[in-house]
Amino acid sequence: MTPMPLESGRLADGYVARLASPDEAGLVREVMLRCWTGTVAENSSAYRETIADIAGQITRGGAVLLWRGDEAVGGGRFHPVAGPAGDARPWTEIKRVGVARELRSRGLGAPLVGAIEDAARARGAVGAQLGVREDQPRLVQFWESLGYVRADDVQLHTVNPLTPPPFTMRKWF
Repeated sequence: MTPMPLESGRLADGYVARLASPDEAGLVREVMLRCWTGTVAENSSAYRETIADIAGQITRGGAVLLWRGDEAVGGGRFHPVAGPAGDARPWTEIKRVGVARELRSRGLGAPLVGAIEDAARARGAVGAQLGVREDQPRLVQFWESLGYVRADDVQLHTVNPLTPPPFTMRKWF
């Protein structure tokens, strides 16, 4: 597969981000589980997703995988959604973002999110929204550092009935 175009210097040497195909849904799930297991609580709806669910999400939206050589070490997905009230333009929801535990704190999260945003923008999105699990409040600061702001009116396209409502955030591109 051809790496997706990214701004020069956004990823550290030896890392490439590229769009995943629906045929790679199993790999997308495997990478997400590798990144999330032991970090995200077991009641996350992510653990109940099937490969078919993920392939459908990739078809409707997209997924980006972060590669180090021939190993996928991170990724995230995006899905088209309605934006804020009164804004009929296309928006995207970012979800299931993660970097392998052994590679955290190396500055890979921000460029990975940048690649996801780039891919969503290339498909016409004018902004992104997301939810941060209530039990992961430190992640709110990460998303704020990328320009996201809290927004109570965000309507997520999937909601986990097993958990408290997430912190919701939005960013205009």
